[in-house]
Amino acid sequence: MKMKQISDSTLKITILLEDLEERGMEIADFLIPQEKTEDFFYSVLDELELPMTFRESGMLSFRVTPKPDKVDIFVTKSDIDKNLDFDELADLPNFEDVANMTPDEILKTLEQTIRERTAGDDKAVRHLEEVEQAEASEERYDPYIYYILEFSDLTEVIAFVDTIDYPVEESELYKMDGHYYLTVLVSIAERSRQYPDYILSRMIEFTKDSKLTRPVLQEHGIALLLQDAIEELRKVQLA
Repeated sequence: MKMKQISDSTLKITILLEDLEERGMEIADFLIPQEKTEDFFYSVLDELELPMTFRESGMLSFRVTPKPDKVDIFVTKSDIDKNLDFDELADLPNFEDVANMTPDEILKTLEQTIRERTAGDDKAVRHLEEVEQAEASEERYDPYIYYILEFSDLTEVIAFVDTIDYPVEESELYKMDGHYYLTVLVSIAERSRQYPDYILSRMIEFTKDSKLTRPVLQEHGIALLLQDAIEELRKVQLA
């Protein structure tokens, strides 16, 4: 279980699924608010060394984001530090005497007071949503992309590598089921969104994109060149 403070008002707690099961919880438990879920949240907080500002906060908001192998819990502290006190109503503008107010006037006054005092909650929730989106974008981003290219014979591979005039980080050559496969690692950091598609379009002018994945080739294919395959193949001269 790991905790990361994202901002002054938001924490991110990551729990692996096996740790979740050890605590008697499963993903389905988070779908319906219940006492078991609330107890779980606060038991987790008791295990962690929360910043002082969170320990002293009067109200915390929780949001769960399930992942394939873990659960992310975003904890946001509210600006509300105590419960509404009727004595505080005496300080409100245009408030004279609760005893002289009609029920409708009392309800409207309470509604306005609660709305003003819970404005921080709305702000906290909006901030939490922004943090989640930023976290999701960060996790999805990978500065590299692998292309898997398929060739009928080695002659095609050698002819293809001579067409590459763009930066390549690494390359490998495999043979599997009578075909040759070239894995090409390309950096897309600081490139436009269209760059991966542009590189692929350049590649498929001379060959085709394979549906096989690199792990499949590593497990079932024959590794011919596991490093600098493109550079090594460029040394080969076709008759």
